[in-house]
Amino acid sequence: MQTAERLQLFQPTIELLAVRWGSAGPLLPGFALLALGKPLPLEEIAKANGTEVDRVERAVSVARCERDAQGRLIDLYGMTLAPSLHRLEIRDKILFSCCALWTHVIPKLVNATVQVESVDPLRRELVRLSVSPAGVESVDHPGAAATLAVATREAIDDDVCRAFCCQVRHFVSRESAEEFAAGRPTCHAVELSELEGAAEQLHQAIWSAVEG
Repeated sequence: MQTAERLQLFQPTIELLAVRWGSAGPLLPGFALLALGKPLPLEEIAKANGTEVDRVERAVSVARCERDAQGRLIDLYGMTLAPSLHRLEIRDKILFSCCALWTHVIPKLVNATVQVESVDPLRRELVRLSVSPAGVESVDHPGAAATLAVATREAIDDDVCRAFCCQVRHFVSRESAEEFAAGRPTCHAVELSELEGAAEQLHQAIWSAVEG
C-alpha cells in the first residue's frame, strides 16, 4: 500500500481530532507563549490575540486545558509543562507531549525547530529527532518508525489520550513498531514519513476547523 493510500486510513480520525479545535482560535497565540517554558496567564494570550480574557477563558474551558493553582495554563491541547512520554526542547526550553504525532505538529504551531526525545516502549531506547516546521530534519536511528491509531468519535470524546495519543509512538525500528501494534487492533505501524504526512494533514485540518 502506498503512503497516500495508507494515510486515507487515518484521515477520518484526523478529522475527528480537528473537530476539537473548533473554538480554539483565541488560544493559537498561546503555543508560542507556552513554549517559553513557564505557566501562562490567560491575560497574556488575550493580549497577544487582541481579544477579551473572557473569550480566552471560554476557549480554555471547552478545550479542557490543564491549569495550575493560580489559573495559569500549563497545558495547551497536549503541549505541556508536565513530564510526559515525549520530551521537547524548543529554543532551549523543555516541554512535553503525550503524543508522537503532536510532536510533529507543534513545530508548525510555534514556528521553530523542536528537538524531540521519545523512548521506544518495547526496546527502551531513546529515539531523537529534530523536527522543523517543514518536517523531520534528522533522526538518530536510520530505521526509526512510528505508530498511528484509528479511533471513533465516542472514544476520542471519552478519553483522547487512551483512544489515540498513547498509541502513537516513536520506535527505533519498523519491527519494534509492528510488534507494539500487533496486540492493539486500532494501532498500525507506519514510516516516519507517513507520520509526518499525518501531521501535515492534522495541521491543515486544525486551521480549517478554527477558520470554519
